[in-house]
Amino acid sequence: MARLRLDYPEPTIFTHEVPVRITDLNYGQHLGHDTLVSILHEARARLFRAHDMEEGDVDGRGVILVDLAVTYRAQVFYGQVLRIEIGAGDITSRGCDLFYRVTDRDDGALVALAKTGIVFFDYDAGHIVGMPDRFRAVIENGRGNP
Repeated sequence: MARLRLDYPEPTIFTHEVPVRITDLNYGQHLGHDTLVSILHEARARLFRAHDMEEGDVDGRGVILVDLAVTYRAQVFYGQVLRIEIGAGDITSRGCDLFYRVTDRDDGALVALAKTGIVFFDYDAGHIVGMPDRFRAVIENGRGNP
């Protein structure tokens, strides 16, 4: 079986931490894959919010996810605190890839790597548009957490 390979790009432009709740566990009593995707979404939303933007409105443009990839490296259990770091790569005129490095906050163990491809979209006109300069500045300058 061919394995997906993700390489996290430096620098980290944003970091978010989240405790694993009892409701985040699946039948195996570890973090469910669907919950991890929701945690990544929360971290991405907080990246936007930290820079006074929203995924649905960055200077009149919204974000659409065009792909998602996740590689799992370790199980996660109730009570662990996850650190989600976000970096950016493959920056184009209309979007980029956001990469996520998920680790255990306490021991630094790698839990997962993930990537979401995003493009900017004009919901009124119904088509893809250019990346807003404000967002480009965040990902290209590696400004980190405000």
